Amino acid sequence: MRSIMLAAAGLGAFVLGGPAAAQERHYAVTVAPVGQQAKGFQKISVSKAAIGSARIVLWGGAAIDPDCSPHPGSTLAVVQPPAHGSVQVVEEGVYVAFPAGNPRSACNGRKAPGRKVYYTAADGYAGHDRVVLEGGSEDGHVRHVTVDIDVRKAANG
Repeated sequence: MRSIMLAAAGLGAFVLGGPAAAQERHYAVTVAPVGQQAKGFQKISVSKAAIGSARIVLWGGAAIDPDCSPHPGSTLAVVQPPAHGSVQVVEEGVYVAFPAGNPRSACNGRKAPGRKVYYTAADGYAGHDRVVLEGGSEDGHVRHVTVDIDVRKAANG
């Protein structure tokens, strides 16, 4: 059996706001495994913040082979959509960060084929929202990723 690794992108500081933003705003992102219910099933909890209805990245990942090509068989789906906004899963390049000893580390520093999940809060909404994602790989690993989102009012709203 060939093993694959999923690399989560966007796990660090995010800059929110468009080109018109006078000052960059940085928000910390917390990612922590919260336990396992059964073999092969992992629960992950992520906290994010959004300003107004600005589109933000909730999650990004890539299942790739050592030559940086996409590894077939991985899935990513929305199992609980947000109550106060919309979410999109988009096929696009993501930056990966494999440790130096991993043959896939040659893929670091450039975009690898992957998927990103974007969230946009409903116009005028401020408060808590939540999205639950499920990702799987052909070797039987399944992850439930719960993303709690703190939607804050825009300065001009």
